[in-house]
Amino acid sequence: MVVVTADKDVKRAIKRLTAATGASADFVKNEREIKNPQAIDLAIFDARERDPSAEFLGSIPPSGRVLYILRGEDLRKKMHLFEATQTTSLFCYNDQFDDDEFISSATKALRGDVFGLQKYFPWGVTSFTMLVKSYEDKTKAIDIIMSYAQMAGVRGPVRDRMQLVADELMMNALYHAPTDANGNERYAGKTRKELAQLEQVDPIEVQYGCSGTYFGISVRDGFGSLSRKKSLDYLKRVGTEEAKIEQKTEGAGLGLISVLQSVSKLIFNLDPGYSTEAIGLFDMQLQARGMAGARSLHIFTAGRAENEVVAAQAAVAQTPPKATPTSGGPWLLAAFLGAVVAALGTAYYMKTSRAKAEALKAGVLAKEEESTTGEKSITVVATPNDAQIELNGARVKSGAPSIMPSGLASVTVVVRKDGFAPWTKTLIPADIAERSTLYVDLVPTQ
Repeated sequence: MVVVTADKDVKRAIKRLTAATGASADFVKNEREIKNPQAIDLAIFDARERDPSAEFLGSIPPSGRVLYILRGEDLRKKMHLFEATQTTSLFCYNDQFDDDEFISSATKALRGDVFGLQKYFPWGVTSFTMLVKSYEDKTKAIDIIMSYAQMAGVRGPVRDRMQLVADELMMNALYHAPTDANGNERYAGKTRKELAQLEQVDPIEVQYGCSGTYFGISVRDGFGSLSRKKSLDYLKRVGTEEAKIEQKTEGAGLGLISVLQSVSKLIFNLDPGYSTEAIGLFDMQLQARGMAGARSLHIFTAGRAENEVVAAQAAVAQTPPKATPTSGGPWLLAAFLGAVVAALGTAYYMKTSRAKAEALKAGVLAKEEESTTGEKSITVVATPNDAQIELNGARVKSGAPSIMPSGLASVTVVVRKDGFAPWTKTLIPADIAERSTLYVDLVPTQ
């Protein structure tokens, strides 16, 4: 990482958090002091006094990422910084950083592991998940979230803003995300009343939780039709006359503007063609004092990790079988292999993340968290999706949950398809949560 700031307090705060991200950082007062910009993985730029130079942005490699530090009131004025595709985050900084948000954002930018509400909560905080397939489901889901918010001590005016955000994010995911083969919205032009009369649409995943400091709502679809450019086109209209006169029936634009004006932090996680996740976080203390409106905005795009794996695998392939010994060689080799394993692990997450998007399209709740039903079930999602799946010799369908009878000693999962190496695994009850999903990518034999 490279940190560009002349502020000693900012430098001290970021230095304190650097180790948590697993990265090393160079600190410079301005971009002219950067010795090798092409080697930057992540740049943190203090833009409270000025924007970076065009030369600085042009020198950062396409694989690099940039996080900006802004004044608290400048977020809407600085949307243009997202025009550089390397930009992932705009942070507002007054007295101090939100440590958890900074660590999460820097790690997401560096590693490409972008999805999940849980990344913004400390370990141990329980989040809850619902599968929503209709307008009626949406209404019920909002009622559940509002009841939970009331139980968490959220005040009435803040709950009103949460309800607006939950409604807008779910409406966008249910009715604006689904597209046809030509990329056009399936339900374009329909009024809210007409949408409410649709019996069932493609399911979405809704998560919510509260850490005591933040209340979070996330909505994820299985289409990935919200592009970075489209989201920025919407968000740049905040505060403009166009936004003020726009009608709700015209699409998702005004909805995202309303969300930005209601949350404390807004995050978009994009995997184009596969999945979109929007996360709204509410700072319960600030919101209770009437301080609504986003103080940070993030747009992350998944996929970088897979490129890192290709590079790591290529590096391994090019390594001579008999390298010349060097001082500390075993430790250097261990560090290199550790980096390869870390990259491979992130790529596996990316694969399962995309499988989860496919599961959402099939109406499957791809979840490994405990529920309150008391029953245990296992869902196997196979790639290719026409592979044959057996649980203890019984055929099951890919993406369909299977209830595990009580008293079952073990279950053997077998996935096979001609032209692919068969896959098998035996699970005991302790391995299976109340809702477990197993993703299996078969490896071609030819």
